[in-house]
Amino acid sequence: MTELNEAMVFAAGFGRRMLPITEKIPKPLIKIKNKSLICHIIEELIGLNFTNIVINVHHLHEKIIEEIKHFKPIVKVLYEEKILDTGGGFLNALQNDCFLKPKNPKLLLNSDVFWRKKTISPIENICRKWNGHFMDILISLKPKKDFIGYIGDGDFNVEKKGSDSMKIISNEKKKKFVFTGIQIIKPKLINTEQEVFSMREVFFKQLEKGTLYGIEDKNEWFHISNFSDLKKINELEF
Repeated sequence: MTELNEAMVFAAGFGRRMLPITEKIPKPLIKIKNKSLICHIIEELIGLNFTNIVINVHHLHEKIIEEIKHFKPIVKVLYEEKILDTGGGFLNALQNDCFLKPKNPKLLLNSDVFWRKKTISPIENICRKWNGHFMDILISLKPKKDFIGYIGDGDFNVEKKGSDSMKIISNEKKKKFVFTGIQIIKPKLINTEQEVFSMREVFFKQLEKGTLYGIEDKNEWFHISNFSDLKKINELEF
């Protein structure tokens, strides 16, 4: 994990997904067991010896900045006046010299994800499975049937199941796996010709080349899309 010590947390959203809650509170500040989602993530990263964490912000950005100010100087905040999506946000961070070693692989993750750890965290898991000798990108996956509260169509299918990395082979119908929001990527994959784009565009390009890899995470994952989901999670024992 020596080359994996810089991360970016995507927190620059519109604040629309959990209205009316997010009229006054950005989703990354929603609390699970009296701690905000984004603080759960930052503390996990620091505990795994990440020394530079970049967080982009937009909706109610002042509140996020206030919430995480005590994590300085490890955490840097990058305000986006215009939302750039995940790929554009990462590119913006690279172009603004937010990373100490911009050519090294970076851990990227969404700020509104939540899991209950069983053995090792999904962040540590993906870092252990990363192999820069043949991988340019590795994403964390969870079987759709095991993703608590998830009601979507899924994201991908894989070549084989197992504890090691799996080649992702399709995003066709009957997709069995869901992208958890955690990934490791080599910055060289980012297209500097676009300003606004999703990391999923990068996924699909690598999928076409047969070089998109994934790992199945064994932790308990929760989809948070409404107040009911939030209430159920807070009622669980941790």
